[in-house]
Amino acid sequence: MRLMLLADSLGNGGAERQLALLAAGLPAAWQRRVCALGGGPFESHLRAKGVPVEVLARRSRLDPALAAGLWRTLAASPPDVVHSWGWMSTALAGPLCRLMGLPLIDGTIRAGAVRRMRLGAVRPDHPRLGRIGMACATSIVANSRAGLEAWGIGSKKGVVVHNGFDWSRLRSQPIAAETGGRRRVESEDGFTVVMTARMTRDKDYSTVIDAARLLRQAGRTWRFILVGDGEERSRLIREAADLVHEGAVEFPEPSLEVLGYVRGADVGVLMTNVALHQEGCSNTIMEYMACGLPVVCSEGGGNREVVVDGTTGLVIPPSDARELAASLVFLHDNASERRAMGEAGRRRIEESFSVERMVAGFVRVYENALSASRRD
Repeated sequence: MRLMLLADSLGNGGAERQLALLAAGLPAAWQRRVCALGGGPFESHLRAKGVPVEVLARRSRLDPALAAGLWRTLAASPPDVVHSWGWMSTALAGPLCRLMGLPLIDGTIRAGAVRRMRLGAVRPDHPRLGRIGMACATSIVANSRAGLEAWGIGSKKGVVVHNGFDWSRLRSQPIAAETGGRRRVESEDGFTVVMTARMTRDKDYSTVIDAARLLRQAGRTWRFILVGDGEERSRLIREAADLVHEGAVEFPEPSLEVLGYVRGADVGVLMTNVALHQEGCSNTIMEYMACGLPVVCSEGGGNREVVVDGTTGLVIPPSDARELAASLVFLHDNASERRAMGEAGRRRIEESFSVERMVAGFVRVYENALSASRRD
């Protein structure tokens, strides 16, 4: 099997991490290569794993010359299957793959809803451009059932392959120094809440900050570690300035790896701005559970496909700071239940969200697509 994995970029994101895990985990006999419309931290990571990477030069976000560059790449060494991971790469590859008779796997559905457009902005999963790629695709793979349902993709063309967690990350990541270097789960002052996500409008850090403020006013001297990068980071730091000054909220410098902060926390939180976004199969939630943390997350999208409410965490209404604060108080005050949720979450990731299971799912998709193209 000759496989091309085609990405919009190789930046620091959940889709890019899953692409890298897949590329490294495919059968050894397969020829795999990555072609990207932009570079990023995962470019060197893939090369270190022995995966060939080509980054197409581009002069602007929507450079029309990219189509010609992709055409040359495909024509020079045609793969058996192309798997695209972003709306831009899918829109470019769709017509080319159809013209060349190449099976195309559309992997653009990474969220649990079709995103709403902001005036004057091109969203990562632009609905109209997304439909172009879907029309050309042999199969459409989403990382959640919620994603397929949101786009109205039926079982004939749509397939769910949940994300996988790479356990080797835990072996290589000590607890971050900023969290005190150990799990501090019993003392009031040591109780730590973490949220790791891109600091964009899609992620609702503001509700977490509001909950931290409510708890501070109630005399709870807990630490909130908010980890991420993005256009909202400076605004969020200003919004939480009083809590930062008091030591209740911290904003560590973002990096490619966040597990050091997660391992040093007691609860993992992921709140989402559901007016703009719904989670698919959240890498953030999987990381919390793999580290043995109970999860508090907002209702919507594919969150319930990962979190079993009341067993591995708590699913609460979105944008509700008081409910978030109450959930955190419950988990703090019920240490045995908190630990049981964390242990159940870890087992769930081991059993249902392994890299091996993810890779096997994609292998079936590729083999089915190739068989179908040969019959045609």
